[in-house]
Amino acid sequence: RNKVQRKFKMRGYTLKIEALSEVWGFISRFPEAIEEALDLLLDELHESSLKSSILDKESVQKVVGLLRKAEEADVLENPTSSGSRFGFRIIDAFDFPKFRYDPIRKLFHKVTGTIPFHGDASGKISLYRDRFHLLSQRLSHDPHFSRPVFDSDTSAYGTCQISQIQSLVGQTGKKWVMGLICQLEDGHFYLEDLTAAVEVDLSTNHKITTGLFVENTIVLAEGEMSLDGIFKV
Repeated sequence: RNKVQRKFKMRGYTLKIEALSEVWGFISRFPEAIEEALDLLLDELHESSLKSSILDKESVQKVVGLLRKAEEADVLENPTSSGSRFGFRIIDAFDFPKFRYDPIRKLFHKVTGTIPFHGDASGKISLYRDRFHLLSQRLSHDPHFSRPVFDSDTSAYGTCQISQIQSLVGQTGKKWVMGLICQLEDGHFYLEDLTAAVEVDLSTNHKITTGLFVENTIVLAEGEMSLDGIFKV
């Protein structure tokens, strides 16, 4: 049930106890497709006209009732159908909803307005910025980089904290940064985040890994700033 509450919170909703029981009763009917049932319920709630982001039992019951009626109608029209209880919904690629993560409010919101077929120069900037926010949001839920709720509960993974590249100036010791690999100068690689860019030294501690790290890849790096302003990984 905690997972259900977290998923609703990511969409900007708060569940009352009675509403949580109603949601759990609905998704429990689909033990093999709980995630799909929960996503479907959230999508229908988003389309409905809600008076508040705090959901009570009546608000959830109304949407659940509509979903059950749609399911019953589908069974009547296709009595011999088998497999999943959910049908396929075909959505045009240009009508597919786009969501953007808000790092201030820490939730996803739907992008309104018409998205142009041919992007402009600012579209490329938005692409990398949105991707950076998404990865940062995912990383904040990783146990390696999640701060314990109470100071007394020390993490088994240690205390790893992502530093902004702008804050590396004048800092000493090992730091974790997340940035985009780019070449601002020929033959010189840089890590760039939303605050600044820093040149990186990749000449030491080479290790063979299972992935390829190329330009325009967002990576996590641990290193230390040298006196000449180069981040040694």
